[in-house]
Amino acid sequence: MKTIILALALIVLASSTQADVIATIKKIDQSPFGRTLFDTIWLELQTGDPLDRLLQTLTDLEDRYVAEQKEDDARNHEYQDACTVDISAFDKDLAESNRKKIELEARLEGQLYPQRGILQGLVAQKQAEVKGYQKDLDELDAQRAEENADFEEKVLEHQEATAIIAEARRLFADNIEHESFIQKGKATRQPAHKFTKEVASMIQKHFTQSAKKAAKFQHRKGYSKLFKAFATIASKVEQLADAGAVSKIIDLADELLAKIADSLSLLRFAEDKRVEAYKKSRNFVVIALTVAGTALANAQSDLAALNDVIAQVEASLDTTNQRIENVTADRTDRFTQCEEAVQDYQDARAARTSDRDVVSQTIGLVNKELRTLREQLALRQSAGEEI
Repeated sequence: MKTIILALALIVLASSTQADVIATIKKIDQSPFGRTLFDTIWLELQTGDPLDRLLQTLTDLEDRYVAEQKEDDARNHEYQDACTVDISAFDKDLAESNRKKIELEARLEGQLYPQRGILQGLVAQKQAEVKGYQKDLDELDAQRAEENADFEEKVLEHQEATAIIAEARRLFADNIEHESFIQKGKATRQPAHKFTKEVASMIQKHFTQSAKKAAKFQHRKGYSKLFKAFATIASKVEQLADAGAVSKIIDLADELLAKIADSLSLLRFAEDKRVEAYKKSRNFVVIALTVAGTALANAQSDLAALNDVIAQVEASLDTTNQRIENVTADRTDRFTQCEEAVQDYQDARAARTSDRDVVSQTIGLVNKELRTLREQLALRQSAGEEI
């Protein structure tokens, strides 16, 4: 009984082992490389020659796969080391560029831009001051010009009034004892102070024209009434016959001339005071304008210099940003190349390992399971190249 049980166990074990071998053969035959290898073995089996040469070829092929894998491992290790060095260099470059970028941005935002804002405010302030002082100066000059024009008009009116009254006085004085005042053709001498109608008419005409002229005065309009009064007096010839009356008129003219002279003196004195005050005020404004102008020029110069520095820093920041972009792109490209190389290496290693496993399994089949292998290959051939 024990012998029967042992025999059955051996049969079951053998049957299980043979099934595993057949499964291995089918698996190998499913790959293009395994099928080619089995075709070669089948041809060798058909010749009836010893399989030593085939086994040696398979062993050499297996050894070659091992050697190639070692070489490929070494090349991959060397390449990946180079990748590590390159990517580390890119990372170092990026770290340095980002550090520089942070410094430049901090300098712009924390120092240069605030300074520019302050200087721009100072420039605006000084421009307003200069504009204000220039406006004050222009208004002061305009006021002085207006005052001077007003003064010149008053002086001219005084001078014209003086000339009119002086001319009238001359006429009175020159004709008071003129021959035309003496009535001729009589036996007795008449008073020498009697005006003729012609002289009176001439004086009246002089004052009438002067009154019209004085009516156009802007400041001393009272002269027009005065000259009209003199014209009225000159029209009454009988009143001028009295030498005393004429003398009073001459005295009145002298008095008027003296008052006009005094008024003109006061006018000039007031003008001198205004000019003096104007010069002092103008000098003060000019000094203030000069100080503000100098401060404005300095602020504008400082702002221009600061803008140059800002432009340089901004250009450096643009260059740094461009470098970061370029280095990042180069790093990405290099990283992609390295990853693709890793994938290619892994794919090649997997393919080589698979082929080497096929060779190793085939060597085992030839050495240990040749009978089963031969049978399965024969079945494949009879079945139309399929096992």
